[in-house]
Amino acid sequence: MKLVRDRILELAAASGRPGTFHQATEAEFARWLRAKLLEEAQEAATARPAGLVEELGDVLQVLYALAELAGAAAAEVECARVRKARTHGTYTRRLLWQPPPEPEPGRDTRSRRQAEPRAHPAPHPTEATR
Repeated sequence: MKLVRDRILELAAASGRPGTFHQATEAEFARWLRAKLLEEAQEAATARPAGLVEELGDVLQVLYALAELAGAAAAEVECARVRKARTHGTYTRRLLWQPPPEPEPGRDTRSRRQAEPRAHPAPHPTEATR
């Protein structure tokens, strides 16, 4: 079973392969839409240059359906994109980031100097009695 576009019902019937269809509940629809988003994103990620725009259109169609399900319009998604571009930038500089390594669990990551306060050496026993 998979989520399909609205016209697939009539297109399948016209081609002689009607299959079985049922209308999803809202909860089913939300689950299947999210799965469809991953499917379409994977197809876009592996598309050849000639088919990329078509696949990106499929991704957008699923995004718009998800937005509508959440009570938002496509224009609101675009506003969110623009807002994020303004605050975090876009991808025009092609930056790749490697975060610093995660500290090992249970290990103090501060330098020894930071971790332990500098102790003053104890006076020599002969100096203490002077």
